[in-house]
Amino acid sequence: MRIVSVSDAKRQIKDLVEQAAEHEQVYYITRYSQAQAVMLGVEHYENLLQRMAKLEDEVRRVWTAVEAEESAPHADSSSESLVLPTADGGWRTFYPARAASPQVHAAIQRAAKLAWRQRDWTPQQGAEAGRQSLERARQRAIENGTAIELEAEAALND
Repeated sequence: MRIVSVSDAKRQIKDLVEQAAEHEQVYYITRYSQAQAVMLGVEHYENLLQRMAKLEDEVRRVWTAVEAEESAPHADSSSESLVLPTADGGWRTFYPARAASPQVHAAIQRAAKLAWRQRDWTPQQGAEAGRQSLERARQRAIENGTAIELEAEAALND
């Protein structure tokens, strides 16, 4: 790449054309120190156009593949889909982006059903249910021998 002013390009036009055509030289033509035009050989220009067309085709293929992937149901969608409740009382099918184990699917379904049953609860009802769940978990921990019953015990064994 070379930078040439308009006035120099006028004086050297024959040599510049020859260099551009034979040696794939690229000239930036400037006016008032600002690039205004580019001069390059026809073969170089056509090669650039071909490369650009190939790149545009590749980008189109990639976008087509991405759009097809996004719009198509996932493989084996009947076993991978989840049916979740919506705020308006309906249900919608959800296709996870990644495969999940059957245990994860079951846990998500249980959580969705629980949320559906509790959708009309008041904050007080939610807090009370939370307290009851914590108490059940504490009782199970005591039965399993994993519970810390006293703050002093927690501090001594910390």
